Amino acid sequence: MKISAAFKDAFRTYGKHFGATLAFLLVEACMTLAVFTPLLFLTNNGLKWLVLLVIPFYLLLMPWARVNAAAAMRDALGEGRLLSYRLIEPDNYRKKFLYGMKRCLMLLFWAAPMIAAIAFVLSYYYGTTDVLTQLRAVKSLGGGELLTGFLRMGLIFLATLLLLAFGCAFHSGDRHAFVRGNPKLLRGHHGKLVLCWLCSQITVLPAIIAVIAVVILFIPVLGDQNAIMSKEGLPSMKLVLGILAAGAALPLPLLPLRSLIIAAFVNGLEKE
Repeated sequence: MKISAAFKDAFRTYGKHFGATLAFLLVEACMTLAVFTPLLFLTNNGLKWLVLLVIPFYLLLMPWARVNAAAAMRDALGEGRLLSYRLIEPDNYRKKFLYGMKRCLMLLFWAAPMIAAIAFVLSYYYGTTDVLTQLRAVKSLGGGELLTGFLRMGLIFLATLLLLAFGCAFHSGDRHAFVRGNPKLLRGHHGKLVLCWLCSQITVLPAIIAVIAVVILFIPVLGDQNAIMSKEGLPSMKLVLGILAAGAALPLPLLPLRSLIIAAFVNGLEKE
């Protein structure tokens, strides 16, 4: 299966079902927002601990919803519809849930280095209330240079992020193979699948550019300890939030297309 053919099929389906695609995106967004409704408890100091309900909400809803979405994409690539009862189909919930949990555990393995790195940074941050001490630690990491320390921290985090991204790419076609009743369909094709996933990220290019732009804005002041302490010379937060908001909003209509590209790739493997 050629990656170009997967792109062609995905764009054809996206254009053919454009209205249904936007409605599909809305349904998926509503499910995601439903999962994160416990975050509203943050507005009440006495009920903040109930925010932890996000975890069971996510595990009970999202694995099932993602499998249903894969089934809808399989139908759309054929003669079916993208927006259909498939999205909320309760049939075989237990099977879909267990499958989703297995995939969550696999991704947790890929995410372990990032979780460990974040946990270490947070434990140090909350363990020392003195900002000067924290900056001194960053400076030490950079061999006496504050900017070098921040860059090295960024590279370490980027390495863990790339590892997680590779794991997401490696397993990106699993749910599409699962709804086709052939989990072994991807054997021997993971290399091309990873490449296809990487190419599909062109649909979120505005978000990637926005993050890079924000990093570039902060680089000039990262080497100046006094500027960080006094917050003078830091980029305007309105500008930073505006760039990030634009980067997050622009790719939204194309998010279903990114998944359709992977679905089309797996669909092509099945046909072959």
